[in-house]
Amino acid sequence: MDPHAPVVLTRPAGRNASLACALRAAGLTVVEAPALSIERLDAAAPRLLAGDLCVFVSRQAVDACFDGRAAPWPAGVRAAAVGAATARALRVHVPPDAILAPGADATPDSESLLAVIEAARLAPGRAHILRAQRGRDWLARQLRARGWRVACHALYRRDPVTWDHATCAVLAGQDACTLLLTSPEAVDAVDDSLRRQGMDWPAALKVVTLHERIARRLQCIYADRPAGALTVRLSAPDEAALFQAILASARSA
Repeated sequence: MDPHAPVVLTRPAGRNASLACALRAAGLTVVEAPALSIERLDAAAPRLLAGDLCVFVSRQAVDACFDGRAAPWPAGVRAAAVGAATARALRVHVPPDAILAPGADATPDSESLLAVIEAARLAPGRAHILRAQRGRDWLARQLRARGWRVACHALYRRDPVTWDHATCAVLAGQDACTLLLTSPEAVDAVDDSLRRQGMDWPAALKVVTLHERIARRLQCIYADRPAGALTVRLSAPDEAALFQAILASARSA
């Protein structure tokens, strides 16, 4: 392991500090470089009634929904989370027996959540999907096909952060770098920043990510590179799993 080869954390501002601290304590050089910014929109969360299903696509959706909200969770409403990390954030506000979520070992995505919803055998009614301005519509389509009346509510926006020359140079100039990327939009934002600075992705790159979709996007970028130029390690989204995945990636040859 080269202790000077940087680990670049690209999650939004405020999400990297504890992981960065743990990685530095393990002897790694860490650069915090958010690829996306999160902005709360001036939009109210939906009014929920008994029988409703409220789907939270991310921790940001949880934060936006409960921002300043002190009212108890309404009886008879089920909350659904796309992954274990979002479910943990929900438990601060919602009784555990009202939460539907994939297990910690499941892939944190809409496909896994739909399987959980179907297993619960809920009677189709109103479904509210709390999300960013832009996102996948797959779950909304699937629920509508199963008889749910679906409304999507944009509570926050994700905008790409344009890296400066120095930040881009940290990535472009290192062939032993480990990069944490947690969304396809973050991949696109990094790619756009590099292009704006007239730089390219490094000749060799190690990536820790959460989903095969993100891995496939990176594989397209590296399609013309020699075999082995891109190494992708999948991780669960919780801090402990990310720490172990990044440590293993940074220490790999």
